[in-house]
Amino acid sequence: MNEPPELITNETIDLVEAYEDNALINSLSLFFTCVMVLMCLTGAIMNTLSLIIFTSSSFRRRSINILLAGLSASDLCLLILAIPVFSLSQLQKVIPGFSVQITGTILVYAYPITLMAQTMSVWMLVSITIDRYLAVCHPFAVRIHCTITRAIITIVSIVIFSIGYNIIRFWEYTINTGENVSEDMVILGLLRENHWYMVLYQNIATSVTQFVVPLFILCVLNLQVARTILEATETRRDLVASEKREHKTAKMLLFVVIVFIFCYTLSFCLNVLEFFNPELFKQPIGYLLNDINNILIVINSSSSFIFYCTYSSRYRSQIRTMYGLQWLTSRFCFITDRDGLQKSASNMDEYTAISTCSMRQKLCSRTSSPNGFSSIRMSTRQQFNGHNTLKPTLSTS
Repeated sequence: MNEPPELITNETIDLVEAYEDNALINSLSLFFTCVMVLMCLTGAIMNTLSLIIFTSSSFRRRSINILLAGLSASDLCLLILAIPVFSLSQLQKVIPGFSVQITGTILVYAYPITLMAQTMSVWMLVSITIDRYLAVCHPFAVRIHCTITRAIITIVSIVIFSIGYNIIRFWEYTINTGENVSEDMVILGLLRENHWYMVLYQNIATSVTQFVVPLFILCVLNLQVARTILEATETRRDLVASEKREHKTAKMLLFVVIVFIFCYTLSFCLNVLEFFNPELFKQPIGYLLNDINNILIVINSSSSFIFYCTYSSRYRSQIRTMYGLQWLTSRFCFITDRDGLQKSASNMDEYTAISTCSMRQKLCSRTSSPNGFSSIRMSTRQQFNGHNTLKPTLSTS
């Protein structure tokens, strides 16, 4: 007699559902990895352009541009290293020929350098915020504190701090050099397996130095900068050209800070979550959360270029003059330049019409008044004493 078929148990159903969930999570993780690689390449190009521009002779005369060059350099290093560190484990499943040992070695030694670049990026943005706070809220202290020498000293100090703080991460993992090692056992935790290291360094110290203190400084100082700019706008106070330039630069960096806070909030939450549930990040859902967090970090490092182009006319002009980009930018700027010429022509026609009408009125008043010259001179004096005085407009950086 034929044996009856085995019944499908609840455990079998759970295993099938878990396998399907893991397959879905792995597919999403691979998709996020491909998106992140494209964003890293795009952001690397953008930060390279920013680094070239901010280190040019016409830009490096101000302390803010020196700091922006440091931010672009740290973001560039972060984006270049993020490709092997954040995506190599996923790409080796798609692209054949990757040695597991070589992949593990790259991850173990590139991971600490990536975190060094991330620490540099965070504190570069803090130093830029302090520079803008002094320039906007304390403009008379700019010549004392916001100097090129101080900016260079600040960058060197941030680099030393970032390397010193993250150098211990070279001993977080080690390579398993045994034979016939499975893929999951190539990289073994070293300091990562120490409970007190994870609590004191990874959770508490990293949360304080990478999230709590920088976010506190960024929020407090940028609120002061925003309030000063709003007060100047509401009172319609006449600003000199240098103050207008500083305010416009501060507005540009406000958006950079907003993007930073948005992108690093998830990283802070995951760091706190790792303290209470460290086993979560050894599961597929934890890997997926890490992939989303990595994408947000890449977005933060790649988005500054957009705000530079939006708010800095000098930055746009410098891009147009760069070798290899003149033809590309001319295609996009042709319409803008044509519209500008049309506006200039219409403004010139309007000004000519107003000037002609004004001259006719003056000639009529001269012929009708016995003291025509005195009346014209009084009219000119009233114009310069009134609110119609022409003021030179200077382009902001």
